[in-house]
Amino acid sequence: MRSFIDFLRQTFGPEGVFSSGQEGHAFLIGVSEVVCPWKPRWNMPPDYTANGNPLYEYHYYMFGRAVGVLLWIVIACVIKVVLF
Repeated sequence: MRSFIDFLRQTFGPEGVFSSGQEGHAFLIGVSEVVCPWKPRWNMPPDYTANGNPLYEYHYYMFGRAVGVLLWIVIACVIKVVLF
């Protein structure tokens, strides 16, 4: 159990995945665009810099989109099991 906690700390800690706000924000934008597919109410300005442009971390954005697709597959399977 201790080694698993160390693994999580190294992976998601200050030097690991999602170590900056930009990375997590890009991932969240990617997931949100897939799970909620309608057009955003306002477009993001091209010079947007909250903590820098989150889409600069494009690989996290694309990973978020992939997780969003997997989330839809899981939701569809759960609905199928519950309703049928």
